[in-house]
Amino acid sequence: MKLAIILLADLLARMIGLNPDLHSYSATMHAHVALESFPFLSTDVVATYYHKDPDLNKIAVTSGMPAVAQGFSQLFPRIEPPARWDVLYSVTQTGDDGHTTTFTLVPREAGTISKITVTVDDGTATIRAERWDYSNGGWASMDNRYSVIQGNTLVTSQTGHVAEPNYTGDVTTTLSGYQLNPNLPDSLFTQ
Repeated sequence: MKLAIILLADLLARMIGLNPDLHSYSATMHAHVALESFPFLSTDVVATYYHKDPDLNKIAVTSGMPAVAQGFSQLFPRIEPPARWDVLYSVTQTGDDGHTTTFTLVPREAGTISKITVTVDDGTATIRAERWDYSNGGWASMDNRYSVIQGNTLVTSQTGHVAEPNYTGDVTTTLSGYQLNPNLPDSLFTQ
């Protein structure tokens, strides 16, 4: 049991220490959204994704179908960085197959998310998959693929599914054109 705790602590430390010299970035995001419920639409959205440590994120939609584009930044699920998990969630290791470790994160404060299930690649210390379960019975999932860009391990594509009481749909995204460590003012994230 003690070895398991040490290995778990090592994995979390490696997750937190991933990309130690990267503090902000922007990237162009291309997303294809296909709703499987009425209005059964399919559209492409282009956006700029911004991130600044410790946990500021913004999606600024630049083109796409107006109704979908307006709601896309709220629809797109996110997860807080591992360094903040203990503050925001009750964290439990719920699986380990020798290659991936699964965590269940239950928010410390009640809200729209009832729990998040996170699958981490043990070798790379990257989040391979996430699933958000919502208090309304809906859920969303996202699978991540990574590339090394200028020495940093970053998400370059994702596939996801959303199943809410009023709609279901799939989303695929690619992120490219990363700008690393740009000077991003905090005001960008409140606009």
